[in-house]
Amino acid sequence: QGTVTVGVISSLNRTIGAEGQSMKLIQTDAAINPGNSGGALVDADGKVIGINSAKISKEGVEGLGFAIPINAARPILQDLIKNGKVVRPYLGLYGLDQQMAARFGMKLNVAGIYVYKVAAGGPLDQAGLHHGDVILKLDGTDVKDFSALQSVMDKHNVGDSVSLDYTRNGSDHEVTVVLQESPQNDSSDQEDGTN
Repeated sequence: QGTVTVGVISSLNRTIGAEGQSMKLIQTDAAINPGNSGGALVDADGKVIGINSAKISKEGVEGLGFAIPINAARPILQDLIKNGKVVRPYLGLYGLDQQMAARFGMKLNVAGIYVYKVAAGGPLDQAGLHHGDVILKLDGTDVKDFSALQSVMDKHNVGDSVSLDYTRNGSDHEVTVVLQESPQNDSSDQEDGTN
């Protein structure tokens, strides 16, 4: 049998980190438990506005649940229906942003994505990037961290051509990168700085 719980939307575009990825979510005080995670978050008219996905469960913290906005979920659902899987573009990048570098005791002096390694045959490899380059912009947007990079990537599809600005040994460069489909066996876990 189904259950319904009532709550209010207490915040929009709430950014939290989960499994190494940063997402913008809807915050609600409606109870989200294992039985209703994945269920619909609906408005007073019964329209689906989100997919219940997470809650903060710490001692002293109550009523902090999160839902994926339906507009963010819709393209994923369409991919699943059409392809039987989610097709995501990727750059073939293994890298670090300033926050990630700090966790490893390193200092990154420029706001961007330090290229640690590129996947052989991947988009960045084909565009000529390599270890030591620092990505500054993607598609004309500053990418100071992986969250910003992912926001730009989310607007694109496999096969799209995007401009990429980077610095190498103090020199600025711009190239065009053709996005490829993310390999199914390749982790896109940003904790490891992959994208």
